[in-house]
Amino acid sequence: MTLDQAPLGAPLTLLAVGVDPALGRRLATLGLRRGVRLSCVQRLASGGRIVAVGGGRIAIERAVLARLEAEAA
Repeated sequence: MTLDQAPLGAPLTLLAVGVDPALGRRLATLGLRRGVRLSCVQRLASGGRIVAVGGGRIAIERAVLARLEAEAA
């Protein structure tokens, strides 16, 4: 499933980051790399979500969420 489809609060493992290399590097610096555990904690009005990863929270827009694949942890 992609992160835009993931249920809120469910523990997930990130499987793939299908974005351009520059954005992929930026996401990696924020802690979003393949194999990391995360969860979507809040939906935003714009369709984005707040994602909890590595003790922090990151707001991610819907277009990017649709390119991040995860599975239940």
